Amino acid sequence: MSENVKKQSVLIVDDAPANIRVLVEILTGTYDISVATNGPEAIGIATSKTDLSEHPDLILLDIMMPEMDGYEVCRILKQSPDAKDIPVVFVTANTDDDTLHEAFEAGGTDYVRKPVNKIELLARIKSALSQQELTRKLLEEEKLKGVLEMAGAVCHELNQPMQSVLGFSQLLMEDLAEDDPGYEYISIIKSQIDKMGKITSKLMRITRYETVDYIESTKIIDIDKASGDEV
Repeated sequence: MSENVKKQSVLIVDDAPANIRVLVEILTGTYDISVATNGPEAIGIATSKTDLSEHPDLILLDIMMPEMDGYEVCRILKQSPDAKDIPVVFVTANTDDDTLHEAFEAGGTDYVRKPVNKIELLARIKSALSQQELTRKLLEEEKLKGVLEMAGAVCHELNQPMQSVLGFSQLLMEDLAEDDPGYEYISIIKSQIDKMGKITSKLMRITRYETVDYIESTKIIDIDKASGDEV
């Protein structure tokens, strides 16, 4: 892995030091690891960061813990705006129907059996993170699709007043000599309206697009690289 690529992070939640050592040994080198030994500590780590990029990408959560069990921890996390989208993989020795039903009802994404098998653990973590990334991309695409539909409607409404401005600009230019100072100003207005018309026309036809980073972790559509159905 390139040094410039940030590793995905896993929060291990377990009250047993021996269990933590096993998980840390398996995950070290592949993921950035943080550890909590009880439920309240785990909730604090997963929700206290002001920057969402500092939250764990996945939580490995033991079920049987004193003070607050894994079910309750998961339910609280899923009610938090900052942590609700973090996939939770339960780690449990009990894989009976009742245990798994309650785990999934609490909001768990998957489970790993104790004693932990390295291949199974890594596979389930990878699957959960891949599923989370796919969901994120689909939500982003759906959001952008809605924005494009709104942009298309706005562009349609703008088309008529822009055409009116162009028409009046043309009429004014016909009444002025080319050396008249007003002619140049009106010509500039007309060229800018023409440019706006090309942008709105392209926006209304976009079907494929790329995004670029803007400000505060937001993205915008790169109009120059967007493409759509030809008219």
